[in-house]
Amino acid sequence: MVHDRKQNPIKKDTSPVVRLPGGIVVKLGPTATPGLTATQQYAHQHLDPKIVRVPQVYRYFQCQDPSEPVWLFGYLFMEYIPGKTLDELDVDVYKDMTERLAGIVSHLHSVRGRNVPGPVGGGVPRGNIWGYHDAETEFGSVEDLNAWVNRRIAVINKSVDFKSYPLVLCHLDVCRRNIILMEDGSLCLLDWGFAGFLPRIYEVAAIEFYFDEHSEMFRQAVNETIVLTDQEKKDLVLIQRARAASMRCAL
Repeated sequence: MVHDRKQNPIKKDTSPVVRLPGGIVVKLGPTATPGLTATQQYAHQHLDPKIVRVPQVYRYFQCQDPSEPVWLFGYLFMEYIPGKTLDELDVDVYKDMTERLAGIVSHLHSVRGRNVPGPVGGGVPRGNIWGYHDAETEFGSVEDLNAWVNRRIAVINKSVDFKSYPLVLCHLDVCRRNIILMEDGSLCLLDWGFAGFLPRIYEVAAIEFYFDEHSEMFRQAVNETIVLTDQEKKDLVLIQRARAASMRCAL
């Protein structure tokens, strides 16, 4: 497969998904990264499909983009999941799903893996939780994550220390467009581009960034299912402050 970017330009921060014959889809572009692929495959292997499905990864490779040599262009071939995304369904259907979705988030957090924050196998953590330009650095340890946050909240004379928190599987983009309701009633979680192992407060913080009326129901269900400690609540506020600082200036 060859993608001609001159004829079909793809933005740096997007990765289109194309359906192929034989029950396969391919996600292609600069954000189809090795970290996304490894994390999605890890989730597929370790999550209970009776609780949440994850598309199986079939093949992945990268090649250099000839029009932008600094970019590596990824191709992720995976299982096609039939059904409708929750944003295609009636609002009442979504209301009935909120407790189930909160249970899925809780199930994700039961999965632990490596002791290094970020995607499986390494890589720069991506997503809105970090600001406009992702984390912009790869974390080699929890101490690196602490330092990233603390640089951004030093102005308010606060600091965090996440060493006591387990690193759990976080999706960081659990929204209606990324959840498919299958014909048999199963739910499938798509788009693992922001996912990785982090303290669970990162997932809760990411969910709070969605502001529509449907997300409010989901937030309430998550808060009832995932009961944070007082210290976690304080640290959640501080990572939100760190994100805000990243959106204002480069550090």
